[in-house]
Amino acid sequence: MVQRKVREVTVCAPRRYGRYRYFLEVRIMGEPASTLTVILKNPSTASAESSDPTVGKVEAWARKNKFCRIRYVNLFALRSPYPEELNAHSYRVMVGRENDAWIERSLQGADVMLAAWGNPNGVDPAKYEKRIAQVSRLLEGACVRALGPPTKRGYPRHGLMWNGELPLRKWRLDL
Repeated sequence: MVQRKVREVTVCAPRRYGRYRYFLEVRIMGEPASTLTVILKNPSTASAESSDPTVGKVEAWARKNKFCRIRYVNLFALRSPYPEELNAHSYRVMVGRENDAWIERSLQGADVMLAAWGNPNGVDPAKYEKRIAQVSRLLEGACVRALGPPTKRGYPRHGLMWNGELPLRKWRLDL
């Protein structure tokens, strides 16, 4: 049976483009197939109406690996194509008040959960580590994976860096 190529945003929270993006779910193949949840650093410009380079790279990998649906969540829900700009805001604003609930929702029905937040890239290191620890507690008990070896700084490879044939490997959450 040949799968036809589709791309349909099924959930975007909030639906309208704004300061935050908590959750993005995209159907990329017809049923039946599995669901991939990807945890990235922070949302850039992808929305219900348009993609961005990271979302495009993740979707290409997911199609190649026969996933039907991708759910995108982030350590920080505040939008910016420049991660260092997050530092101009309080930690609470960076995270977003609904973010943890959406991360927990993304676990439901996920066949594969991928850590893909990459290096801090300008985000305050103390805030970055604090948030990783918080998200790790939310993911406790989940089978979290990463693609390829960790970065030289020990973080899971960011979705934009998923090049070539990277192996899927178990990711150890530091609780």
